[in-house]
Amino acid sequence: MERKHFLTLGAGLTVGGLIGKSALNGENISGAKTKISDYKFDPEKPFPISPDGDVNHPEHDSPYWDFIRTLFPLKSDLTFLNNGTMGITPYPVLEALNKSFHFIAENGAYPMHDGSFEENLGQLLGCKGSELAITKNVSEGVNLACRAINLKKGDEVIITLHEHVGGCTAWLYRAKTEGIVLKLASLGATAEETLKNIKAVKTKNTKVIAVPHIPCTIGQVLPVNEICAWAKANGIISAIDGAHPLGMLQMNLKEMGCDYYSGCFHKWLLGPIGTGFFYASEEILSRSAIHHVAAYSVDKFDMSTTPPSMGELVNKTARYSYGTFPGPMYDGAKAAMQFYQKIGPALIEKRVKYLSKEVMNGLMEINDNPTLKFPVIDPSRSQNGVDNSSNNSLPVAWKMHHSQGPVIEVLTPAEDASRGAQVGFRIHEHPSKIASSNAQVTKEGAPIAIKAMSQSLVPGTSTPQASQRFCDFARKNNVILRYVAENNIHCVRVSTHYYNNKKDINRFFDVLQLFLKEEGWM
Repeated sequence: MERKHFLTLGAGLTVGGLIGKSALNGENISGAKTKISDYKFDPEKPFPISPDGDVNHPEHDSPYWDFIRTLFPLKSDLTFLNNGTMGITPYPVLEALNKSFHFIAENGAYPMHDGSFEENLGQLLGCKGSELAITKNVSEGVNLACRAINLKKGDEVIITLHEHVGGCTAWLYRAKTEGIVLKLASLGATAEETLKNIKAVKTKNTKVIAVPHIPCTIGQVLPVNEICAWAKANGIISAIDGAHPLGMLQMNLKEMGCDYYSGCFHKWLLGPIGTGFFYASEEILSRSAIHHVAAYSVDKFDMSTTPPSMGELVNKTARYSYGTFPGPMYDGAKAAMQFYQKIGPALIEKRVKYLSKEVMNGLMEINDNPTLKFPVIDPSRSQNGVDNSSNNSLPVAWKMHHSQGPVIEVLTPAEDASRGAQVGFRIHEHPSKIASSNAQVTKEGAPIAIKAMSQSLVPGTSTPQASQRFCDFARKNNVILRYVAENNIHCVRVSTHYYNNKKDINRFFDVLQLFLKEEGWM
């Protein structure tokens, strides 16, 4: 259903009525029929079907997950694996938006901001509602945190190479205009190594650590609890970019111990686009600067006094939420929270990590595929200019790279603590695209271009074309991925949410295999 048509529907429309128009049309992935035509979402009542798959592995595909999939309007011929950019909004959220907009229009009811939304969100995040402010997106929250901290020229902020533009630009601007210094910490292959790398860049001038909980690039989960504990012990303010965790992983901001945290609802929580939140702990709030104030920021004002006067800033983080409250959008976000809690945060976390592990395992197996075609090593085994023997005949330089072989380089750590619902990987260029087709073979039998090919496998110097071409190729085949070009990372990112399934993953690998054949690898 097209968004522009949605708001013309009458208020009180049942989810079942909407589902009847979905591409799945009540038929689940396994082909079985589920009676959902009259189903109306109710957060207090159970779904008409329970997660009754493998008792030991309820996160695996089952009729329950087939039913959940029918609650999304996603076209059946589209394989959407880019939830890290935008989640697919389920019908209960669309209905909540529709009803709220209609209620305002029919009753002339101006949306009020009474703090109840923040209280509900606080229960989900493990903090007080008074520590939360409503924002449009993560970028707004990051800017609020960045500007709340008093910094002077020469003060240092620890940041990473894996920042989203919305997570780093505020800090870059202060570095450019005020002379603060940004210190880059690299991500490690394990949580322990990442923490060690962060500690290594600290100096006596370090005042802030501003890192993502889960970077947008490769989906690695950073050890934020340990990072924030270390920061606090060293008098360093922690400001976490939390664009991805809410709706993917269970989290508790008080246990995390961060000073600031910026998140959103439109990604993994599957809420409306343009909804977010900003957390400032009650301990840090009194030391936090504020540069924009309006309605909801102060307790009172009076323009009739001489001179005109105002009261005090409200003693809660909501001082950063000012102006007209977008009520329908947050009614939609509230419905998204209810939907998330109804399925269950623990089950969702198991489900998304299971699906991403399936993707990671499949990518790692590609390099061992016996059908892969490598450059001619032994001309006597050559057939049409390629060696069809095995990976074992390749030069050592090929086999050393991340122990992954020459085709796929998986960037996301396999360690469970460092892995969420996303996998980042690179596709390396086939030798034929790097070396001249008429490369002369040396007397040892190895192509002259081997040096150039091995150099292309050095992290940070991989040529980006193959990964970018694959994302374009996949989109033409109705598989939606994310190409990560920023910061010269040049990788493909696969994001799997609980509404995805093994059918989607198999489709992804079918398209990847077709691409590798076109590239000359198969």
